[in-house]
Amino acid sequence: MKRETVSDDHDITVLLRQWHAGDPAAGEEIFRLLMPDLKRIAQRCLRRERPGHTLQSTELLNEGYMKLAEANPAIDWRDRGHFFAICTIKLRRFLIDYARRKPKLEFLSIEDLPEGIMAGRNRMEVRLAVDRLLDELEKEAPMACAVLVAKIYIGYDVKEIAKTFDLSLRSTERHLHDGRKWLFARLSKV
Repeated sequence: MKRETVSDDHDITVLLRQWHAGDPAAGEEIFRLLMPDLKRIAQRCLRRERPGHTLQSTELLNEGYMKLAEANPAIDWRDRGHFFAICTIKLRRFLIDYARRKPKLEFLSIEDLPEGIMAGRNRMEVRLAVDRLLDELEKEAPMACAVLVAKIYIGYDVKEIAKTFDLSLRSTERHLHDGRKWLFARLSKV
């Protein structure tokens, strides 16, 4: 099947639907077109990790691609923003799984944790609890989860999140607020 040059978000959405329908060439084209953005996301993810991390951004992207390709049949792709949201979640999961295999790693701090959340817990316990809760949040509110992951794990500011996920600034702030409120309420009870 011949494809025209993809020049806008609508074309990305068409490719996502073709990929979901079983066209592997559409998936390859999506990754080719969005590779600069995906590289920036991977590099930001790794910058937030400990110094001397053994993963490279290319390796992280390859893992992300494999995870997305496996999950593709089950994902009803909506648009470019949805693609980046799911990709961000998959990269987070890979980095968490990678960190779990290396027990001496220092986890990222979470800004603005409610007071007392660390009482009687070590950082690893809190990070693993956050990871479990983010899996729950992803099921309840996928976009709030993706926005929160982009903030916590990638270190994006609100404007970068809005641009990456193709959201308005107000929607991004609302998703971030709702996700943090949900996470901190449940984290206080864990």
